[in-house]
Amino acid sequence: MDETLLKLLEQSGFTKKEALVYLALLEVGQGRVVEIAKKTELKRSIIYVILESLIKRGYISEIPNKKINTYQAIDPSVILKKLQITTKDFSEMLPFLRTLSSKGKKRPKITYHETKEGIWNTYEEMSQTATPLFITSHTRIKRHFPNGVDKWLAGLKSGVYKFRSDNLVPETEEEIKIGKEFLKLGQKVRVLSELQGMNMDFAIFNNKLAITSLEDEPFIVIIESEELVKSMRPIFEIAWQKGREIK
Repeated sequence: MDETLLKLLEQSGFTKKEALVYLALLEVGQGRVVEIAKKTELKRSIIYVILESLIKRGYISEIPNKKINTYQAIDPSVILKKLQITTKDFSEMLPFLRTLSSKGKKRPKITYHETKEGIWNTYEEMSQTATPLFITSHTRIKRHFPNGVDKWLAGLKSGVYKFRSDNLVPETEEEIKIGKEFLKLGQKVRVLSELQGMNMDFAIFNNKLAITSLEDEPFIVIIESEELVKSMRPIFEIAWQKGREIK
C-alpha cells in the first residue's frame, strides 16, 4: 500500500492500522472483513475493532441490508473538511490560548468537552451562577439542544434558575424574538449586528471563561482563571455598550 498515503493519513489523526483499513476500503469501494484482511494482512479481530472506531468518527459506514456485514469508506474530502474545521477553531481560539503562556503565575485549569452531554453539563453549571455574561446565539443553541432554551425559560419562570444574565446576541428576527422572552423574566439582552458571522460562543461565569463551538464538530473549552476573567470582563463591557437594546 502507498506509504505516502499512509503517512498522510497518520498525520491527519489515523493510526497506521486505521489508515490501512481506510485505504483498503477506498480502493475496493465496498468490502467485507475478509476482503479487508486480505488487503491489509491484519487479523480479523483487529479489523472489527478498527472498523468500529472509524465508524464512530464518521470515516467509514456500514452498508445496510447486506447479509454479510459490508463497509465503505467515506469520501476523502470529509477528512479535509474536518481538518479545516479544526484549524479554523484553533485559529479563533489562539488569542485566548496565548494568554495562558505568561510565566511565573499560577497556571489556569483547563477543561475540554467534545460531546453534547459534556457541553450541556457546562451550560447547567452556568445556570447555577448568579450573574453570568454571554456572547451567544440562542438559535444556534436550539439547533443542537432543541429543548435547551425552553428549559432555561421555564426554569427562570418557575424559580428553578435564579441567575440574572447579560446576553449579547446577533441582530436577527429570531434572536430578538427569543430575547424578548428572556427580558420578561428579568434577564438583560442586547443585539449586535457584528455577531452574525461569528461561530463561537463565549460565557463568563464565576472565575471561568467558556468558549463553545456549535458547528459540525461541537466542543467547549472552560478556562478557570481569575486573572483571565478579570481581563475579559472589560472586553465584554465594551461589546455590551456597543449592543442595541431590544424594544
